[in-house]
Amino acid sequence: MSVGIEPMGEMVLLEMENAPEKTESGLLLPEEAREKMNVGKVVATGPEADGLSAGDRVIYRQYSGTKIEWLGIEYMLIKFEDLQAKVLDV
Repeated sequence: MSVGIEPMGEMVLLEMENAPEKTESGLLLPEEAREKMNVGKVVATGPEADGLSAGDRVIYRQYSGTKIEWLGIEYMLIKFEDLQAKVLDV
């Protein structure tokens, strides 16, 4: 699936994940109370970003990358070295 942005080199394009809007018990959380998440889903990778593929969920460093809004969706263009871990389904 192409979104019209192709990362170069070791860059990775992430779709940003938002913090939950309500608790497990169903209480709505105001914007100020929501935790900032440093998790994103890999949309595309540059040719030098080995070990990642589209659909992987990753944790990235907090103050890294470039935020982009493209066609109404929030993305982050980030260096491979600023990714810290893959999120595994358990």
